Amino acid sequence: MADREQVSRAALAWLLAAQVIILLPHSVHAPLWLWAVWLWVVLWRWQIFRGAWGFPSLVLRVGMMAVLGGGLLLSYGVKFDMTAMVGLLLAGFVLKLLELKGRRDLLVTIYLGYFVAATQFLFHLGPLAGLYGSLSLIALTATLVAANQSLLSHRFWPSFRQASILLAQAVPLMLVLFLAVPRTGALWSVPSDERAAMTGISNSMSPGDIGALAQSNALAFRVTFDEGAVPPPEDRYWRGLVFSYFDGRQWRPSRRQEAPELANWDRASTAQWRKLLDPVGSPVSYSVMLEPTGQRWLFALPAPTDWDDALGIGHEMRLLRREPVQQRMAYQVTSHTDYRFQAGGLANWEREQELQLPQDFNPQTRARARQWAQEAGSEQMLINRLLAHYRAHFRYTLRPQTLGRNTVDDFLWQSQEGFCEHFASSFVFFMRAAGIPARVVVGYLGATQNPVEDYWSVRQRDAHAWAEVWLRGRGWVRFDPTAAVAPERVEGGLDSSLSSTDAQMLERGFGANLALVQRLQLRWDAFNYQWHRWVLGYDQDQQSQFLEDWLGGDELWRIALAVMSAGAMLVLGLLLSILWRQRPQYAYPADRQWARVERKLKRAGWTRQPGETPRSLAHRLGRSSPSLGRTLAHIAQLYELVSYADNRSALAELRAEASGFRPPKRSLSGANEYL
Repeated sequence: MADREQVSRAALAWLLAAQVIILLPHSVHAPLWLWAVWLWVVLWRWQIFRGAWGFPSLVLRVGMMAVLGGGLLLSYGVKFDMTAMVGLLLAGFVLKLLELKGRRDLLVTIYLGYFVAATQFLFHLGPLAGLYGSLSLIALTATLVAANQSLLSHRFWPSFRQASILLAQAVPLMLVLFLAVPRTGALWSVPSDERAAMTGISNSMSPGDIGALAQSNALAFRVTFDEGAVPPPEDRYWRGLVFSYFDGRQWRPSRRQEAPELANWDRASTAQWRKLLDPVGSPVSYSVMLEPTGQRWLFALPAPTDWDDALGIGHEMRLLRREPVQQRMAYQVTSHTDYRFQAGGLANWEREQELQLPQDFNPQTRARARQWAQEAGSEQMLINRLLAHYRAHFRYTLRPQTLGRNTVDDFLWQSQEGFCEHFASSFVFFMRAAGIPARVVVGYLGATQNPVEDYWSVRQRDAHAWAEVWLRGRGWVRFDPTAAVAPERVEGGLDSSLSSTDAQMLERGFGANLALVQRLQLRWDAFNYQWHRWVLGYDQDQQSQFLEDWLGGDELWRIALAVMSAGAMLVLGLLLSILWRQRPQYAYPADRQWARVERKLKRAGWTRQPGETPRSLAHRLGRSSPSLGRTLAHIAQLYELVSYADNRSALAELRAEASGFRPPKRSLSGANEYL
């Protein structure tokens, strides 16, 4: 094999390092056995490089492909989704090492590595992922640099330095293209990753579900309110799902609530829905940046009156999306926290739905509800009596007792301790047993402000369940029985409402109680927020606004002119940097001044002979021009004092003499004499 086709040691070492860097982010979802295969392939590759082993035969390569295919099938199953496709790509990237016979194969592997490196952004999108992706690019580019170096060169780090310089030079152009090139949709699509773990509210609720979710500190979504539009704590109920069906143990949506075709997606159906809503007071406008949930429902303050066109709204004021939220998304909403909804009455099917109760469950609660309803003078008085019962006898805790078959009976009249789902479930059951339409609403309660960027974070620990009751003339009215037991839950959040024993169950980060750590966490969270808002969330609307602010419009000719101008400036800057690096370098200050003298002599027609010292040059030129000789002799004396006698005081005089030096033009007679 010719030398130009061989793979150098530095190139092979950089390729192995690049593979480690690229494969590492996929450890969270790729099977562990893939790392064992990689180590085995690396050992074989290194033995081939040493000449100890040969390349695998065709039969062996086919066998390895079959084994890897079987392993992927066992790991991912027959449903080949995005994660499985990435696993197949990683396996091919690893096996490519055993086919690497020359420089051409090395280049193919490097180019494949660029594509594989991009797949990490299918799973990780934060700023650290961006930095890590840059490291992957540097490692692959260093491999490419090493592949074009001499086989005799075994130096490892110069390739890294050159690759870093190339990447830094590409950053300005990348920024110009990112900001100015028209934004389009994805050039390809991948199947949704249904196996990806999603933390959040599910489409059902059983005793203990929200209590378990409240122990997680994972981020649910971030909210940015318009200036002066932050609602008070008692109005920060983020509505997500409505549960109207109860089977005695579990609450879940009814069939009508689960049917996406019954939601309002277009302007006409939304206009019909708005006739049921009577907003009161001033609206609240805000934007939500929602974390991936794998579900179609979104979260908003009640009652939404305006939202993005791509969204729809269910009959119970639930914002919806046509496709599950598999990636972080942002949407804009306007809500009226003071409102009346369906005050005119309920349809027969809806009343029947909101009064549904399972047979042969909770007989004690049914009897007590009928008794209290007869004794109460009105629906509101019945509600007040039940809330007073909660307030007087119940305890708010993350560690309630286990309930039996009749969960509501056991909770209301025996254990009398629980979390928000226990209170909401029992309250709605009691209202329905008394003949009053009611339903369970789940979502989040509260928000924590980040003062660094003035946005609000809602976390999984803020998950909450409350009740809605339909009252004549008022429509659906929110009641939170948890607030009757632990009012500080509404005002101060979950931490302020739990006992010290329960608080120990909450998920805490390292140094969560240290002021310095808290400040660093706030700043890091704010940086993440800005990254997702302005980098990942830089869509067509934001680009149009950016181009309007900076270019006066988003017309194609403006964009083309801006890109060409920016490109010209970048090229000019690159040329200037090249010229600057090629400028003469002087080890001593006196050399720079003497070089100025020589340049002026050369322009006047006088040249210095090779190896000629300043004093010798002054003596020789003095024969043709005595005045020039005397001036040069003085400058030469100053040069020697600075260079050899280390006389720093003479440097200023030398600089002044070199600056004011004006040699006479060399005459033809002088030229003959010189020759």
